[in-house]
Amino acid sequence: MSSFIAQFRSRFRAALLAAAVAVSPMLTHAQQPGYPSKPITLVVPFPAGGPTDASARLFARSMSETLSQPIVIENRAGAGGTVGSAAVARAAADGYTLLWGGTSTLAVAPGLYKSLGYDARSFVPIGMALRGPMMLAGPPSISARDLGQLIELGRRKALTVATAGNGSLGHLAAEHLRELTGMRLVHVPYRGGGPAITDALGAQVDLVLDTASALAPHIQNGRLRAYAVTGRKPFAPTPAVPLFGTLLPTYEVYSWFGPVAPAGTPPQVVERLVRAMAVAAASPDVQKELTNTGVEPGVGTREEFARIIERDAAKWSDIITRAGVKADQ
Repeated sequence: MSSFIAQFRSRFRAALLAAAVAVSPMLTHAQQPGYPSKPITLVVPFPAGGPTDASARLFARSMSETLSQPIVIENRAGAGGTVGSAAVARAAADGYTLLWGGTSTLAVAPGLYKSLGYDARSFVPIGMALRGPMMLAGPPSISARDLGQLIELGRRKALTVATAGNGSLGHLAAEHLRELTGMRLVHVPYRGGGPAITDALGAQVDLVLDTASALAPHIQNGRLRAYAVTGRKPFAPTPAVPLFGTLLPTYEVYSWFGPVAPAGTPPQVVERLVRAMAVAAASPDVQKELTNTGVEPGVGTREEFARIIERDAAKWSDIITRAGVKADQ
């Protein structure tokens, strides 16, 4: 009998041990805090103080309220935004390091730089936060009074067009315009949009192609003449400026931004970020701030954002190749 009892006790202890081992992972999982359980870093791959940085901080404030965790902005500039973008692509795919991605970093840079270290597939889109069109303008001394006249003028003689630099979105938009119209556009690259606009104001160049937000004040005060905007609808601060689409139906250029996470981020984490992003985009304070600057609030779902990134990456890569565009070193 004692031998039977000893065997029973031994088997009972083994069963208890096995049960404890089986239950332990379940308890551990149940005790793990939900996402997010600590601050999130949002990398802005451009210097602090600019419009890209301002838009990231606007959305970060709103999203942090929904997520109940701080979103800390880290400005990691360099090489046209690719330094910070590459760092996020290499970061842990846990939702605690995000990138404020944009047209230049996600759609243009992969076709512009040969050894980038990332491409659009390196990230999971969260959502488009905002977008804004470009604008083509020139000093009043230019004889062309509207886009049609400008195209005809540009076919007869070479016109200089200033942009924020080689490989900038303005540069690629100018190359795209040249392809579609046959205009003789001579690209004049600057170190940023500010100097390009300054020389257009001084009639040192014939045209400037930059963001509509940056050019709008000079259109409103009459120092520059706007020929067209590159969006699908009139630009709110300068509603009288026509669309390129009236003469060139396929010509559309947007500068867009939105948060993305490293590829491989768990779906439940991505969904949590998507919901926070949707709340931020619908916030009256966020919409008011975006409207005041003339840009449009984010559009569509994260799946639509992914398709826009893929479409623009293919479009600009083709134009870069055909035009032989090289980035500033």
